[in-house]
Amino acid sequence: MRDCAQGLLDVLYPPRCLGCGGRAESPRLPLCPTCLRSLERAPEMEVAARLDRLPAGKGLFEGAFALWIFDKGGALQAVQHALKYQNRPHYGVPLGRLMGEAFAERHPIPEGVVPVPLHRTRRLERGYNQSATLAEGAGEALGCSDRPDLLTRPHPTRSQTGLDREARWRNVCDAFAADPAAAHGHWLLVDDVLTTGSTAVAAGETLAEAGAEALYLMTLGLARQ
Repeated sequence: MRDCAQGLLDVLYPPRCLGCGGRAESPRLPLCPTCLRSLERAPEMEVAARLDRLPAGKGLFEGAFALWIFDKGGALQAVQHALKYQNRPHYGVPLGRLMGEAFAERHPIPEGVVPVPLHRTRRLERGYNQSATLAEGAGEALGCSDRPDLLTRPHPTRSQTGLDREARWRNVCDAFAADPAAAHGHWLLVDDVLTTGSTAVAAGETLAEAGAEALYLMTLGLARQ
C-alpha cells in the first residue's frame, strides 16, 4: 500500500532534484543527471587517513571507501537528510546500488553486506534504518547477501552531531554486538556518512572481535573537513 501511494504521488507531483530543483532522474533517485555528475568523488586516501586518526581504526579494514564528498548545504546533504530524516527510505536502494557498483570496480565481492545498525528505539522512531536500505542496494549490485543479522546495537547512544572526535568515540565504542555467524566471513560494512569514522570503527571492531576474517567499509559520503 505504501509503495502504491508513493507511486501515485510521483505521478501527480513529479519528483524534483534536491540539488537544483529541476526534474529528477527518477522517482527513486532524487537528483538530476547534471547534479549527479557534479558530485565530487571521495579520495580513497582521505578515507583511510580519517580512520587512521583513531587508534582502533588502523589496519581494521582491508579497504575503506566513500562514494562522494559530503558538503554542508550541498546536494548530497539534501539527499542524505531526506533519506535519513524525511521518511524517504526508497532513496536508499538506488543509492546503495551506486555504492555497490563503485565498490565492485576495484575490489573483490564480499560474502555479504552488513549495515551499521540503529538501536531499536531509534529504529522505531524513524521507522527504518537508512543504512540498511543502502546495504540492500549494495547487495543487489554486488550479487551478495544483505546481512543485517550480523550486527546489532543493543546500547542506545546520543546523536553524534556536534561531538568532537574523542566524544564521538566514547559515545559508540561499546555500542555494538556481533552474531557468532560473523566469524570467518568477508564482510562489507555500509553506512551513510563518514565523519570522524568513530561509528564505522566501533562497528568494524565488533565484527573483527567476533572473528570476521576480512572487513571492508563503504559509505555514501565522506564529510569534508
